Amino acid sequence: MFRVLKIILVAICLIFAFVLGSQNPHLVKINYIIASNTLPLAMIISICFALGVVIGCFISFKLFSQLKWQNYRLKKKLAPEKNKNKLVANKDS
Repeated sequence: MFRVLKIILVAICLIFAFVLGSQNPHLVKINYIIASNTLPLAMIISICFALGVVIGCFISFKLFSQLKWQNYRLKKKLAPEKNKNKLVANKDS
């Protein structure tokens, strides 16, 4: 079910991108520090969107990795205490 929703969402985004691109054929001049370039507005919007997605993925991956590492360290710290509690419970029985 989730897979179908994901496919539908991607299809809607692609249709939206196509409509946006077809409605913005105007050329826009971009001035860099060293040079300048003339590109269609739709291409500039697409490049900025893709760049934002890539940067967001990198930041999310970094944060996710830090949380996974913190979770691993806490589980490792908790493991000896669990074994100690099991030994105490076995002695009481």
